[in-house]
Amino acid sequence: FLIKIGEYFKSVSVMDINYFYIKNKCNYLITSDCKSLLIDYSLDKIEQLVDKKRFFRVNRNFIVNINSIEKVSVYSSSRLKVNLIGWKSEEEIIVSRERVSDFKNWMDR
Repeated sequence: FLIKIGEYFKSVSVMDINYFYIKNKCNYLITSDCKSLLIDYSLDKIEQLVDKKRFFRVNRNFIVNINSIEKVSVYSSSRLKVNLIGWKSEEEIIVSRERVSDFKNWMDR
């Protein structure tokens, strides 16, 4: 992914990305060294570009790398809560009901 930082561009390898997320209507990626970078791609477009074996869209705000998942726990109403490496926000990452079964299959491969 080509990321614009000020007047410069930086290339970030997919291998170095832990997850993608939306916050305040902006799209970001988190690198393996826990740096947050603004990106110009929508999550819908990112979902098409990344390897589905490595990345999964858990809800409308997050696409996660399987290697960035610290812990998955049961959440209310047949949903799951995901803890990610380097995620420091108060916002909980919940797998949407519609995706729980697919998420479990993805994790279990």
